[in-house]
Amino acid sequence: MNKRLISRLMHDRVSGLKSSDVYFFRGAFEDVLRGIILDYTPRGVYISDFRFPLFDFAGPNLLYSDRLPDRPYIENGEMSEEALVDFVLASPEARDAFGSDTPVSLTEFVQYLVESKGARNPHSQLIYAASLILLGEESRAAKLLDELPPILHPKDVPRCQLLQEKLRQGPEAARQLLDQVRKENLRELDLL
Repeated sequence: MNKRLISRLMHDRVSGLKSSDVYFFRGAFEDVLRGIILDYTPRGVYISDFRFPLFDFAGPNLLYSDRLPDRPYIENGEMSEEALVDFVLASPEARDAFGSDTPVSLTEFVQYLVESKGARNPHSQLIYAASLILLGEESRAAKLLDELPPILHPKDVPRCQLLQEKLRQGPEAARQLLDQVRKENLRELDLL
């Protein structure tokens, strides 16, 4: 499959679309990217509906993504690039992802986290706590951050401890840390 042609077709057909490599998302965003991922393999492409909180310490990842339920994988040669783009854009997930000019709110993202199958994932719990801080719910975030270290991956323990430390210094210090992470992720995605 011709990735450049697919990218050009996606941009031609979706007004205000932004992209970074395999990520295609709404041009209007604040703290959360929302869109479609075309994850290429040597034999084809996986298609996923994704959300990515820009304040995620782990950088761009697929934790908040769900493969399309009806047809998550298209093999090379199974359809043309034009047909692939038509298929993707006709999916309910793409219509939902690209159908609004308003950014995904933190409240919407938190609701997705709470309802998703990944809600029990320790890393997503860390990002849930970060979301609560950004929403002004510092006491709930502090309680959750206190409970997390024993179940976190070793890479996330220092991140959790840093966020706790900043939160003890005050909500603004914690928000500044999360804004710094946001900027690092925007740079990594070539959006800054």
